[in-house]
Amino acid sequence: MASPSLRLRALRPTDRREWIAGMERSAALHGPWAPRPPAGVDLAARFASQLASHESGSCWKGVALNEAGRIVAWANLNEIVRGATFGATAGWAVHVDHASTGVMTEAVRQLLHRAFHHHGLGLHRVAAGIMPENAASLRVAEKAGFRREGFAPGLVRIDGAWRDHVLLGVLEHEVALPDALPD
Repeated sequence: MASPSLRLRALRPTDRREWIAGMERSAALHGPWAPRPPAGVDLAARFASQLASHESGSCWKGVALNEAGRIVAWANLNEIVRGATFGATAGWAVHVDHASTGVMTEAVRQLLHRAFHHHGLGLHRVAAGIMPENAASLRVAEKAGFRREGFAPGLVRIDGAWRDHVLLGVLEHEVALPDALPD
């Protein structure tokens, strides 16, 4: 169910240049909320790692494109688990030029459609963890259908310190799915 102005699709090798440029431009916006990459790992290496994990099937890495076909956000399903849980952990980030425009909420809604749709990944549950101070991301999660499930002290190391996170989740039956998924 893509909006006419936004389309979420899988990461492609041809996204490399624009992905790196967008991440560079958005670094200050994402800095307080995102783990630092290991020393010596630049954006080119991070892109290669993202693409490899997507291609292996352990994750679903996506980019949200505007009507002009430009990357406006990134939305991912990480740690995809089949078997007993059929779940994943969602992560997302908006391009700094598109912050507070609603594109991130739409991209996360489309990510959940991809996660739960039987022609997508066919998952049962998607979780997310967000720092309590990240009010914008918490609003995105709640607008997209996530509900608060708990609190995890010291869950993720960000900016040199272990940070608390609000735990959120959504189940397949809690999301209205479109009849088909976009390409």
